[in-house]
Amino acid sequence: LKKKAVQAEEMAQELMPVQEAEQIAQAVGQLTPEERAEVERIKESLDLTDSAAIIDFGTAAQKDIADFSDSILSNVRAKDSGYVGELLSELLTNVKGFEPGNTDGGFLKKLPFVSSLVGKAETLMQGYERVSVQVEKVKTALQKSRMLMMKDVVMLDGLYAKNLAYFKSLELYIQAGEEKMQEMRETTLPKLRAQAAASSDPMAAQVVSDFENAVERFEKKVHDLKISKTISIQTA
Repeated sequence: LKKKAVQAEEMAQELMPVQEAEQIAQAVGQLTPEERAEVERIKESLDLTDSAAIIDFGTAAQKDIADFSDSILSNVRAKDSGYVGELLSELLTNVKGFEPGNTDGGFLKKLPFVSSLVGKAETLMQGYERVSVQVEKVKTALQKSRMLMMKDVVMLDGLYAKNLAYFKSLELYIQAGEEKMQEMRETTLPKLRAQAAASSDPMAAQVVSDFENAVERFEKKVHDLKISKTISIQTA
């Protein structure tokens, strides 16, 4: 039972990214009136008899996603904590090597050896100074790192918003594409087939075949946009 519980927990953890992706898609999947109008505009401007129009459909948004995914790593500064880590290690070494508690006995027992006490006091002060300087170096380095991280947080927030805008643009094209395909399959193609069947023109059947091929090519194009949409979700 314990083993099964562990396996169930591991499976749940593996599903978390998928669930998160679905939540992102649902959160931005609702179209505003302005976006609904844009979908209608895209549908009306699409001509499936134009091969170039099929190829170019959604390419602007798709290119934005591709360029964004390629450049995001170069835009995010890699944090090199090596310097700070070295300072912390050096500080730890100094602290371990500086143990004022190592002085033997109490002050009164040392009175006969005043000169020795003076030497130890000087060593003690030098140790304090050494550790103090090291602490200040670490403090300064951490403050600089904090400022860089704060700048990167602002930059990453901007990148997230930019990616979301690309995602929304793809959503509009995908929505328009799916609605256009439904219209073609349920209305336009049956009408063309009926006209071809009733016509004595041998070219009518060829027109239907060409249009069917165009719809299939367009379906593949919409599928490509959905892949870009998945990339955008993963980037988010």
